[in-house]
Amino acid sequence: YQPTIEALARSEGVADRVHFVGPVQGAAKGALYRDAEVFLMPSYPENFGNVVLESLAMGCPVVITPEVGLAPAVQEAGAGLVVPGEPAAIAAAVRGLLADPAARARLGEAGRDLVASRYSWAAVAVQMERVYERVLAARGPRLGAAGLPAGAGH
Repeated sequence: YQPTIEALARSEGVADRVHFVGPVQGAAKGALYRDAEVFLMPSYPENFGNVVLESLAMGCPVVITPEVGLAPAVQEAGAGLVVPGEPAAIAAAVRGLLADPAARARLGEAGRDLVASRYSWAAVAVQMERVYERVLAARGPRLGAAGLPAGAGH
């Protein structure tokens, strides 16, 4: 899509304010998120949004549309703004955040907290452990090799 978006930026007269950096990996990607004032993802069909998590983990506030899978979590945690996918609403949200460094800092901190509490490896491991515990509890008593409850029939 990049050539199409570049052409659109030229036709709308904003090409001098838009930079297409292409794929970025490792430390360079982290630096982009850390240095950004706002991360914008106006998406219609986004089932989760890993790039949103990456941005939040780096303390970069996000502006996303409701169709991004993480929108409910972002809104609940106060980690960013969830706005309709209309240009005026998106522009107003970005403009507001760019004008308010304190709001960006609050959202960025809330984003880091959200990722640490719900999406870090440690948090996901605890969530998975709880799922396994519920599954095992729902199975009832465990059976031994003879088909009897463990410890029975000795």
